[in-house]
Amino acid sequence: MKNLILDIKYYLLFLLVVLAAFYLYLNFGINFNKNYSPEIIADASFRDQITLNENQDKKIFKGALSKKIKVDKNDTLIKILSSNEVESRYIKALIKTKGSEKLANIKTGDFVEIAFSENRIPKEIFVTRNGLKGVLAEFKDKTYSIKNHERVPEVIERFASVTIDESLYQSALKEGISDSVIMDLVFIFGWDIDFVFDIRSGDSFEILYEEYFYKGEKIKNGDIKAARFKRGKKVFSAIRFFSNVSGTKEYFSTRGENVKKAFLRTPVEFSYISSRYNLKRKHPVLNKIRAHTGVDYAAPTGTPVRSTSSGTVSFIGNKGGYGKLIEVKHSEDYSTRYAHLSKFNPRLSNGSKVEQGETIGYVGQTGLATGPHLHYEFRVGGNHTNPLTVKLPDAKPISEVEKKEFFDHAIKMINRLDELFLKFYAEV
Repeated sequence: MKNLILDIKYYLLFLLVVLAAFYLYLNFGINFNKNYSPEIIADASFRDQITLNENQDKKIFKGALSKKIKVDKNDTLIKILSSNEVESRYIKALIKTKGSEKLANIKTGDFVEIAFSENRIPKEIFVTRNGLKGVLAEFKDKTYSIKNHERVPEVIERFASVTIDESLYQSALKEGISDSVIMDLVFIFGWDIDFVFDIRSGDSFEILYEEYFYKGEKIKNGDIKAARFKRGKKVFSAIRFFSNVSGTKEYFSTRGENVKKAFLRTPVEFSYISSRYNLKRKHPVLNKIRAHTGVDYAAPTGTPVRSTSSGTVSFIGNKGGYGKLIEVKHSEDYSTRYAHLSKFNPRLSNGSKVEQGETIGYVGQTGLATGPHLHYEFRVGGNHTNPLTVKLPDAKPISEVEKKEFFDHAIKMINRLDELFLKFYAEV
C-alpha cells in the first residue's frame, strides 16, 4: 500500500510540472522555436497572415534605401533577403502571405529588388527577369500583399549618326549604340546589304530608336523606329509600321516595299568571305580543280549559323566532304545547304520546320575543310547559283488599304530623321 501511495505522489508531481510549463508558455510567450525557419507554404489554407506594427522601430535606416540583387545558382529568396538587411519578422510575414510561392520561385539570372522605408521596413520586394514584368510584394496597412505586376516604363527616343571607320560594329559601339540595337540594324538591312562583303569605310547610317527607363534606370533597348543606311551612292531606308490588317510589326522602305526578303543575304553574322563561288577553283585539300558551288564564310568554331529563310529540313547528318550538313527546302524552287558544321541545333531532325534567322547549327571544320568555316550553297530549281549575286524574291509590300496611312507616317519619320541629323551636326 505504501508503494502505491508513493507512485501516486510521483504521478501527481509530474502532472503539476507539466501544467506549470504549459501555463508559463501561454502567459509569458516563451519561444520554444527560436531557431525554426519555416518553408514557403503553397496551400493558402495553412496560412495565418501576420500583421506587423510599422512603428516598432523608429530608428532611421542608414543602409541603402534600394537594392538590386542578381540571383546566383543555389540562391533562395530567404537567403537573399536575410543577407540584405531584411529583418526576420518581415521574412516570416512574407512566408505567411498568400502568393508567397510565386515570389519564392526565383531562377538564376532573375533580379530581386528591395525598397526600404527610412525606418527600415522593406516596403516593396520585386522579383523580375527583365525589370518590367514580375511578382511584387507590397507592404500596406501593416501587412504584405503579393501579386503579378507590370511596371509602366518611360520610353525615350534616341538618335545616332555613325560614319563607319573600318568596322560597322566598332564604329557603332563608339557612338554608344548597344549590341542589341546594332544586331537589329543588321537584321533590318540584312536582306539588301551584305554586312560581311558590302561595307566600306565612309559608309554611314542614321538611326532613331527607343530606350526604356524606370525611375531613371535604363531597363532595356526598344525597337528601331526609323533608320537610313548610306552605302556608297545607294541609300536604304526602313520605317517601322504596325499593320492593322496583318496585326504585325514590319519595316518598309519609303516606297512601301517590305525591307524583308524571302532570304537573308548571309547565314553567319560578322564573318568574312574566305572563298567565293568559283566553278574552276583548285580544292585546298584534294589539290585539284573542283567546282566550288557555294560561298565559304570564315568564322570561329561555334559561331551560330542561321537559316536564311523559313522552310523544312530535308537532310541533316554527315555527307562525305561536306562533313556535318543541313539542307533546307524553302519551296519547290529554292533550297540551301550549310556544311562543315561542328554541331546541329539539337531540336532539328529530318522534316523539322525552321524559321528565317533561326540558329540551325554552329560553324566547324568537319569533312574536307582546312579550317573552321561555313560552306553555304544556294540552289534554284536544283541548280547551283551564286549566293552573292542571285536576285532574292521579295516579301509582301504594304497593303493597298494601308498605303495612305503608311506614307503619312513615313514622311513624318523621315522628316524627324532629317531634323535630328541637322541638329546633331550643328552641335558637333
